[in-house]
Amino acid sequence: MAPVSSAWNLPSDIGGDPPISTLIAGQINKTNVWYQTMAVDARFRVVAMANSPEDFQSKIVSSPEVIFLDASIFPGPGPLQQALTGVNGAVYLILPVSVDDEMIEQFKAILCVKSIYRGDSNLQDWIPRAYNDAMTLRRQAPPVFSAGARGAGGRNPSGQAVAGLRVTTVWSRSGGAGRTTIATALSQAAARKGLKTLLIGLDAPDVIPLHIGLQPEPNILSWFGNPTDAGLKAGLQKSGDLDVMAGFPDLISESQMGGRMADQKGSVPELATSAAYGGYAAIFLDTPVSGSSTPAAISASNTWILVCRATLSDVWSSVEAFRTVTQQAAGQHRINPGNVLVILNQRVNGQLTADEWHRAADSATRKAGLNIGFPPVAAVIPYIPDLSAAQDAGRPALDASDEFARPIHRVADALFGNVAGQSTKPDGGKVWKLGPLKIKSKAA
Repeated sequence: MAPVSSAWNLPSDIGGDPPISTLIAGQINKTNVWYQTMAVDARFRVVAMANSPEDFQSKIVSSPEVIFLDASIFPGPGPLQQALTGVNGAVYLILPVSVDDEMIEQFKAILCVKSIYRGDSNLQDWIPRAYNDAMTLRRQAPPVFSAGARGAGGRNPSGQAVAGLRVTTVWSRSGGAGRTTIATALSQAAARKGLKTLLIGLDAPDVIPLHIGLQPEPNILSWFGNPTDAGLKAGLQKSGDLDVMAGFPDLISESQMGGRMADQKGSVPELATSAAYGGYAAIFLDTPVSGSSTPAAISASNTWILVCRATLSDVWSSVEAFRTVTQQAAGQHRINPGNVLVILNQRVNGQLTADEWHRAADSATRKAGLNIGFPPVAAVIPYIPDLSAAQDAGRPALDASDEFARPIHRVADALFGNVAGQSTKPDGGKVWKLGPLKIKSKAA
């Protein structure tokens, strides 16, 4: 077997434009076919999939450059017209055969609609025009974080903005893998880049406040008690440049409130959407192993950080989690395999290397019948025995160990680009600017 790279093969900022961010929306069988077509075209990157009007509304806040939309998921022309109001990308729309010419003209008048097809059409016929339209829009107004476009946190101090909103769930099927530590550190790294960042705890009881010297209250119950902008602000605490919403205080509240889905008032997906509209460019969800809020968090996200221990037992649990997210829950979530980053946490000495672990995971994935390989390992966290003691003292892991900080900043670079802000560590040291993994940023 050929050696497996331990790093992502991501688009570089040298030689060529970054891929076109794309949303595909429609019935499940159609979006699955469309995704297979788009996945092999390097000019496009599917950042979200939607199978209902509510989900379309929650995903459109990421401002994709191209939207392929089958209107049959909407109950009628009125809700569809309302959903398209204010969309900035180029929309390619399939309408039912029964739609008359007058209605087609009304949809053509919507600024974002570039082409309309009645009945159906071959996606391959749309792609050349979609690419040209997207490149034209880039030249007219370079893409930025949708939150940044509203004058909030998408812009970093250098005057640049990185394309695409990241709503990231940090999740593992194994307890003790270091999920909360990594979620906290990644969110701090994003905030130090100058991005307006929110970390949301979803565990019960939540240990994020303990790890970074905050209080257990206010917390997420402020949002569930008042799911408005005021409720969001009431639940926040500050840790340096980072906004934090501490998680549930107990299992009862998590089980009663965490499992609400997108179509219910006061849900985790609604919280993520409200945060995006509130100006957050990076939103991290610290997602419990098997809590009621776990499916809701996955459905709210377009990126998944899969945290794994470097053991064979974690190979199997991680492969099952990957299969669940990419196959079994295909109609409920919108995280595609290209937006899955694996972090391997070597909690003790003598565990598997990244290549050994990935070979085992890739083999198990194929044995499970998946037609895609297991994602490469994006970063390895070395064994750092003093890290837990630092967190118990309320000292953030990102500041407690440079060995820990280096791989965390590499993953943050992969997610958001490698232009760091001017923040400094509490001890006066400069923020790390490491990482060969780059995503091209655009001048705003």
